[in-house]
Amino acid sequence: MKKILLVEDGKHLSQIYKEELEELGYSVDIEATGNDALKYLENNMPDLIILDINLPDINGITVLQRVRQAGIDLPIMMCTAYEQFESYYQRFTDKHKEYYSYLLKPITLEKLKSEVEKAIGKP
Repeated sequence: MKKILLVEDGKHLSQIYKEELEELGYSVDIEATGNDALKYLENNMPDLIILDINLPDINGITVLQRVRQAGIDLPIMMCTAYEQFESYYQRFTDKHKEYYSYLLKPITLEKLKSEVEKAIGKP
């Protein structure tokens, strides 16, 4: 079973995403902070990380950088409500190719499912 780590501090939103993705057949673990996500990755290796940028402790960009510095090479989908992130995303990926894609919130469930399938295939 393909495993997804969802890093999202919004409890209601993360639960909805988890339920929808698990209904499709993925296994989904949730962490609400960047530090908890990094601790999770010390002992677990998901197939995909869905990573919110605005987290309560360290931001998603810092988490992304630490994941890559640790040599973890897997698709990471960044999520943000900040529209200006698109220009930053283009500049960042042109230089680094650090992550798979980004999703602008609010994310429809159809878009989420479609992007997950593109990233790691069907469960």
